[in-house]
Amino acid sequence: MTGKRIEIESNVMDERRTTGYLEVKSFNPAEKTRNALKKLALWWGLSLVSILIPVFHFVLVPLFFFLGFFFARKGYKSEGQILNGETTCPHCGAEVKVAKGELSWPMTEICQGCARVVRMEPKA
Repeated sequence: MTGKRIEIESNVMDERRTTGYLEVKSFNPAEKTRNALKKLALWWGLSLVSILIPVFHFVLVPLFFFLGFFFARKGYKSEGQILNGETTCPHCGAEVKVAKGELSWPMTEICQGCARVVRMEPKA
């Protein structure tokens, strides 16, 4: 699966900036709907299975039921999916790998070198 390459600018909440990239797969409306329905089915399935758990089912069934709506809506609003990416920490200069996940701006990752939050935005 290949995606579009987006140039990004990273910072650690000060004036220092570095550049990097993200490989992104954008979703069309049909893929957004399919993604949302998968998440809804997963959480509602957990809700059905939790009926069998004595005592805890009083909390788990409604929790999973409403989490289904929450994550389905969040999945439908997602702009796309990050396939991979990389940038440099502006503070310590360590390489910061961006893991696969949902695309929502601004992106954040923890630098493994200095434990600072690296904030990433599309390059203007």
